[in-house]
Amino acid sequence: MNKNLTILGCSALSICVVFDMLKECTQINKFNIYKNIDDDILPYFINHKYDYEIFNSDVLPDANSKTIFGLATPFNKWSVFQHFKKCAGISEANYCTFIHPSACISPTVHIKNGVLIEPSVVVSSQSIIGFGVNLKRGSLIGHHNNIGDFVDINPGAVLSGSVNIGKGTIIGSGTTIIENITVGDNCLIGAGSIVTHNIPSGTVAYGNPCRKVKDNDKWLI
Repeated sequence: MNKNLTILGCSALSICVVFDMLKECTQINKFNIYKNIDDDILPYFINHKYDYEIFNSDVLPDANSKTIFGLATPFNKWSVFQHFKKCAGISEANYCTFIHPSACISPTVHIKNGVLIEPSVVVSSQSIIGFGVNLKRGSLIGHHNNIGDFVDINPGAVLSGSVNIGKGTIIGSGTTIIENITVGDNCLIGAGSIVTHNIPSGTVAYGNPCRKVKDNDKWLI
């Protein structure tokens, strides 16, 4: 792996998870972070600190850089992607995928670029994981799932067989989605929900059974 891996975008909390993942997967110890906006956000360390250099939006990475997202949530990742594609010519092909050694991924799974798969994740047969997806700790992805671009699946979520998740959607921690369900684009499914019927695009929904609460007017990808 390229020892000069570039991190695009910075979330004070999420980037610490990225640091740990990269250390475990690549042994990289020094990180270069490029921001798409000028702010005062820095990595939030409590215990171990990593060595990094951070650049504001007036400094751009090389167009051939190997990259990874340094933040979570669909709209943030999408905004970072659009900025560096426009300003630095960094395309989907530049983004690397990292899978924690403790994750269990079926050999028939197709994983696109820019994906981060955290510890103890399981992805079953014939599933597709889209660009810029984050599968967080202990999430279980069933067989024949299709996970759209810029999706976040939060810790402990369980997706049964033949589940479809649209682009830009967040699945809350501990959510269970039964088989043959479709959740549309740009949705937010609240933590602990039990999803037993299809959820239309642009929806905030939660509960047992999961029901629409309101339209999602926070982001659109």
